[in-house]
Amino acid sequence: IGNHVGDLDLDDAGIVKFLAHCAAEGAPVLVHPWDMLGGARTARHMMGWTVSMPAETQLSIVAMILGGAFDRLPKSLKICFAHGGGSFAFLLGRLENAWHNRDLARGAAQFPPSHYLDRFSVDSAVFDERALRLLVEVMSEERVMLGSDYPFPLGELQVGRLAREARCLGEAARTKILGGNAEHFFQFA
Repeated sequence: IGNHVGDLDLDDAGIVKFLAHCAAEGAPVLVHPWDMLGGARTARHMMGWTVSMPAETQLSIVAMILGGAFDRLPKSLKICFAHGGGSFAFLLGRLENAWHNRDLARGAAQFPPSHYLDRFSVDSAVFDERALRLLVEVMSEERVMLGSDYPFPLGELQVGRLAREARCLGEAARTKILGGNAEHFFQFA
């Protein structure tokens, strides 16, 4: 699915109802950004692809957390966010700090943002070993699955190369990321 419907984020009641239906049916959901923010500011240098898509992806995750969507959805929901979850892993500390120190920043979330890390997965389409290492450290090796961003123009040209060659991954993590996690994710209940 897209990461929003018009001005409605994934914590909208109607979208949460759809996601609850997906959970009940055991249907996995992949969230990929579209209709990106930025307008003219990101129209040059392919910044819509390099900046806006990851920004939209992290916005979706944060909206689901702070909007209380994960608190309203069953834990059986299988949802994965493209582009390594955008900059979510990098910004988690900032979100945690805000949640603990400002009532306004808590939104409707019952728990701090880190509490929800086991509620979603992300793909590995981050194109940099340092980013992959952080992503696995934050999300865990069970929550990252192979992603290529195919057929989009900035996808991984040799699908799986980063995960296969990353020195930061042990063999167990590499096996999970290259296929084991996706196999588990796409099994219907």
